[in-house]
Amino acid sequence: MQTRNLVRTVAQLVQAHPADFYPGQPLIDWLQETGEADLARINAFAVADSRGFLRDKLLATFVRLVKEGVMNLNWDFHCTQCNAVAGSHRHLSDATAVDHCPLCNVDFRNTLDRNVEVTFTPAENLYRVSDRFQKEQLAKTVELHAKQQIRLPDVYVSGMDCLHVPLFREIFESETLSLRESLQIKQVCIMFTDIKGSTELYDRFGDSVAYGLIRDHFDILFECIERNEGVVVKTIGDAVMASFRSPRNGVAAALSIHEAFEIFNRRKGIRNEIQVKIGLHAGSTIMVNLNNRVDYFGQTVNMAARVQGVAQNDEVIISHAIRQDEDSVQLLRARMESVTKRVVTLKGISAPQTVYRLNFGKSRLTQNAAGEDKEPAKAAVDATLLAPGA
Repeated sequence: MQTRNLVRTVAQLVQAHPADFYPGQPLIDWLQETGEADLARINAFAVADSRGFLRDKLLATFVRLVKEGVMNLNWDFHCTQCNAVAGSHRHLSDATAVDHCPLCNVDFRNTLDRNVEVTFTPAENLYRVSDRFQKEQLAKTVELHAKQQIRLPDVYVSGMDCLHVPLFREIFESETLSLRESLQIKQVCIMFTDIKGSTELYDRFGDSVAYGLIRDHFDILFECIERNEGVVVKTIGDAVMASFRSPRNGVAAALSIHEAFEIFNRRKGIRNEIQVKIGLHAGSTIMVNLNNRVDYFGQTVNMAARVQGVAQNDEVIISHAIRQDEDSVQLLRARMESVTKRVVTLKGISAPQTVYRLNFGKSRLTQNAAGEDKEPAKAAVDATLLAPGA
């Protein structure tokens, strides 16, 4: 079928809102040139790689096209035994923790960052994939299944990739699982933040000024988190819970937050009044529906909250799981003077846990009793923990 109506509609949106529909004309060119095989299940990351587009920005554009009624978003669930798409839903609320593959005649459990793929198809009023093509694809799938040759795409948008598009969380705020379902997640990085003594802020500055500072604090946190490919899961009083696709993204966000508040405090002339405590941990968890929003549940979340709980004013604490991530360590080697290793007892966790405090060098000063700046005690730090092979 011709893509004329689809192309015209996208072109109108690009012309009206060029900043919102990356990459603009090159996307229109791709729609004009592509065929039915690609449009049947659009793989945004594969398109980005083939045309030299930025993956996350193109994914955000497709999400926006869903909002505009130009595209449909599909949650495709691949059988973990044969890789065929065994189930597909337009809404996450229709998804289930366990699916059935008719080709294999087996039940399998879904993992959001492993066998859940997000694809896009044009709205049927703009472009309709032919019945002939769909029948051919079904026959091909059956044939490949018999030969055990079905493969997941080398590059694809996972369910976790989609959930970590801030625009998706903004536009589809209530797009989540049903209350009784959950989806496994193999790896996610969880951040918890809190600030020192907000009650004292209100007492010292008064309600209006203190409230303004708290709002500014949230604005900074949200911007740093989203800039580093994370999303805010929820706020709990003055605390924030955020998630990231990788530990490195979480560490990068923590460093950005730290730097942003150093600048904020200097500009406001309120030396160290807003002191953010940050904790990071990574591991497996489950995604659930809590208050009609995407949320996470499990021991990884508990650990992240507890790691933040041992942070002192203005400290960033990472768990051993973050320290074991090589991409995170490479970033820390480039940005940190050293880290301090601690063995701590965390509430509700039976075994002692090893955590690490990030040391920011001379840019992070403390005050002695006389009010003079001084560097942290040398005995408290260990640069070898960031050395190659450590």
